[in-house]
Amino acid sequence: MMKHFYTTLLIFFLGLSCQQLQAAEPATFEIPDMEKIEEAVRDSRSPYYYPDLLKEYLGNDTTMNLAEFRHLYLGYACQEDYNPYRMVEVPKHIEEMYLQTVHTESECDSIIKYARQILADIPLDLRQINFLVYGLRQKGENREADVWEYRLKGLIQAILSTGDGKAPETAWYVIYPTDEYNIVNRQGFTATEFIFVEPYFDYIAIENNPLKIEGFYFNVKKLLKEYNRKFYDR
Repeated sequence: MMKHFYTTLLIFFLGLSCQQLQAAEPATFEIPDMEKIEEAVRDSRSPYYYPDLLKEYLGNDTTMNLAEFRHLYLGYACQEDYNPYRMVEVPKHIEEMYLQTVHTESECDSIIKYARQILADIPLDLRQINFLVYGLRQKGENREADVWEYRLKGLIQAILSTGDGKAPETAWYVIYPTDEYNIVNRQGFTATEFIFVEPYFDYIAIENNPLKIEGFYFNVKKLLKEYNRKFYDR
């Protein structure tokens, strides 16, 4: 399914050389009930009502808890403007900067500007948050970088709290295919192959490693459901 799309993603993320922000796997996990999450984010009386949750996330408040981040991340798949396979075409000069290990102040300004532009439209783009944090750090704008790093870690923890990735039954839940590669990279591994496992799992194989882990599973049931409902079935 969408083989070319995933092949492109694999090549794309293998080239990622920007700063990695490590996020430790939670000691325990809770498989999410997506129906309850959808009910909560649509209910204006709920503490997880999505417009309020997103407003809190985009504010300077750094007190959001794991439950709020789980509803923020997973609940985004319940929003009408959600498109799981939306690809943002990155300008060539920006893409080339991503592959560099050292950047000038002017290049950092460009990285920051582009990241803000994308995040204004796709607020939970993990890759662009990562680049934004990097650019801000390089320019010494640490206060804002701290806020974005807090947001990034909260989103990563939300994903990691949904499973352990070791089997389909305990697969990590993601709302974007690109997030799978973010999670793999943040565990210190390098992706080598993508495999779709029926009925709704993605499997990312990784390079040989001391832990002898062969790969990780991701649950994309909601992702596929929403894509088919909004785009494929038309």
